[in-house]
Amino acid sequence: MKTKYYLMTVAAALALAACAKQEQTVQPEEATAEMAVGFDAYTSRGVDTKAGPAGELTTSGFKVSPSAFKDAGFGVFAYYTDNNDYDSNSVPNFMYNQQVKWNGNSTSGKWEYSPVKYWPNEYGSNAISDDRDKVSFFAYAPWVAVVPSTGKIDGTVDLTTWGITGVTRNTITGDPLVKYMVSFDPTKSVDLVWGVVPAASTTWNTIYDGDTEQTMVAGKPWANVERPATTAQTLKFDFNHALSKLNVQIDAFVDGTDATNALATETRIFVRSITFSGFAIKGALNLNNQSANTAYWKDYAGVDDLMTGEEVTIFDGRKDGKEGASDATASNEKILGLNPVIISDNGNTQVGVTNAAVNLFDSATATTPVYVIPTGDPVKVTIVYDVETEDSSLATYLSDGKTFGSSIQNTISKNVTFGTSNKFENGKAYTLKLHLGMNSVKLEAEVTTWVPETASDTDLPANS
Repeated sequence: MKTKYYLMTVAAALALAACAKQEQTVQPEEATAEMAVGFDAYTSRGVDTKAGPAGELTTSGFKVSPSAFKDAGFGVFAYYTDNNDYDSNSVPNFMYNQQVKWNGNSTSGKWEYSPVKYWPNEYGSNAISDDRDKVSFFAYAPWVAVVPSTGKIDGTVDLTTWGITGVTRNTITGDPLVKYMVSFDPTKSVDLVWGVVPAASTTWNTIYDGDTEQTMVAGKPWANVERPATTAQTLKFDFNHALSKLNVQIDAFVDGTDATNALATETRIFVRSITFSGFAIKGALNLNNQSANTAYWKDYAGVDDLMTGEEVTIFDGRKDGKEGASDATASNEKILGLNPVIISDNGNTQVGVTNAAVNLFDSATATTPVYVIPTGDPVKVTIVYDVETEDSSLATYLSDGKTFGSSIQNTISKNVTFGTSNKFENGKAYTLKLHLGMNSVKLEAEVTTWVPETASDTDLPANS
């Protein structure tokens, strides 16, 4: 099930402050009073948050120190559209990638940001205009610093290969986007989340009529929000995971249906590549999701729909003369994150795949996940691996090019289902356990018994 993070945010929530506080919260506050959409400034950046902190984002991670997630906080885009509804012509003219951070401990504190913004204030008994101004809010986490004019990561370090790589520019009209690239290194795999209206907070008392509730759509952004009736009202974000969490384990089933038996000491199994369908390695998350609680992914440019029908191949990076690919993206020399324990290092000294399960991507633990972009395609796995056995009597070499033996390449494909579904979905965790079936070549021999024949007499001619 998804993890819910109820965060008081920007529009009112961060526990809205106002110049005057009403004792009767059922009555709307005076429309001419300035009502802040936030709190005091909090300028300390803490740790470097370029590309976003790696690992799983939890509610406590937003509030507990030390935590890179607390130091990053979350980012907010806000669009003021006067008396009109939000549409594709809107620009983030109220807040742009506004960092919001928790100031305090896990049990007490408040959300803060700078500069403080105030609700639009055109309605009231003394106002010339009676427009019902609207502001739409979109949020994501973990926050990253960008150059507003370009939307690119702030800094000179090249971070275009993993994590959050940028957001839409501050001059772009339409929905805010967060660009993302998958990493198969768990230490660089970022859990991207986006904010929606919680199921328990779909109504909003407005300043225009304290007894009238504005209804929001649960599971979608806070769109066309009118000024709250009182400072007691809080706007909360329910942060959903935009990615699928994937853990892949691999082991060998030797002469059986489980991992009881070990390989012979002269034999090693090395993974050459693994190919997945069902997820993408780069895309742009549209924070204005169209279906409730469902991540809205676009292509990396943010223009078209996310590409489907594609495959992602992770190679072993081995330079063994077997690459032979004209297309550089298919070259075996390209390292994209396979666990070094299960691949050949040209010296044939690695352990390889054994009957003990290990993580496909990381050698630290068998349960370390990475985060990937679901495409809605069926999941299929194709693994290519070599079974190498040292044998000095052979004239052929292993992958190291110097040890005699047999090296047999195997390719196995499998369509994968999870319960009743064969597709990845955002906010769900998946574990694939790859069992390489290994049957040893068994030789049997039997010496047959001699069968005696009946003796026959043969007369030979006498010598003359």
